[in-house]
Amino acid sequence: MRPRTQLILVAALLVAVAVASLIKRAVSSRQSGHTGTGAPGVTAPDVKNLTRQSNTFIAAPAAAPRVIAYYFHGTVRCESCLLIEQQARTVIEQRFGNELAAGWLIWESVNYDLPQNKHFLTDYNLPCPSLVLVWQADGKTEQWRLLGDTWELVRDPPKLSEYVETEVRKVLGGQVNENTPK
Repeated sequence: MRPRTQLILVAALLVAVAVASLIKRAVSSRQSGHTGTGAPGVTAPDVKNLTRQSNTFIAAPAAAPRVIAYYFHGTVRCESCLLIEQQARTVIEQRFGNELAAGWLIWESVNYDLPQNKHFLTDYNLPCPSLVLVWQADGKTEQWRLLGDTWELVRDPPKLSEYVETEVRKVLGGQVNENTPK
């Protein structure tokens, strides 16, 4: 058999396995009542609520110093991506309610696969779905911090919560000093 024919057969086999896997997953989802978030037991954030909150918080004066907690993700999301976002958002909402209400802290979930958001990949050197804390003053990004340990802590919720809270408190206190915009 010629190498080209072998290559075509291997590619066809891979496609067949992928299609079979998708069909199996769709059937399993229907039978279990799973709605397709990519992770059973983990729900995607409430988009209506997120948008409403974002509009409220962004209305805070742009000149006032503030921190934006961005969770950057792609269109296709794995269980770990959803867990990190869910837990980080919960920590911020539950432990920083006053800062959110005052507009000093803003939560934003951003899909970097959308054309208008692709610049964030290079702006913040995003290696993968990531939590980034951005310090803004006078409406401009002054400094930012990529919370890279979230992936190591995703399976240890108490440590992940503590890590997110500690880093947010540092940045709210002005201790960023990691990255400045180019």
